[in-house]
Amino acid sequence: MTIRVGVQGRIILGPGGGPGVVEVPIRFALVQEGVQPKTVWTRFYKVPVTIAEGQPNVAFTHIEDDLTVPMPSQDVLESYVIYIGFDPMGAVDRSKKAPPPKAAKPKASG
Repeated sequence: MTIRVGVQGRIILGPGGGPGVVEVPIRFALVQEGVQPKTVWTRFYKVPVTIAEGQPNVAFTHIEDDLTVPMPSQDVLESYVIYIGFDPMGAVDRSKKAPPPKAAKPKASG
């Protein structure tokens, strides 16, 4: 089964905003809902949006053409839900490990 799904949004500049490129962190997810929800498919995207000089806002779209999963039975298919949302944690580079905590300095005896 292949599903085509998309999202449309708008970036609105505040008083401190200006021209440049903004990467919008978006996640698509197909979930089989139930007592214990099961993620069937998920994908994270950084959608680049270019804001030109003098534009107070800009619309963007992102379409995913290849949400492909095996065709489930009809009763399972009815429990499938597609979620689309902002995922700022998805943009974090998880390949970099956090630095180890600093060892406590020994107390001076006295």
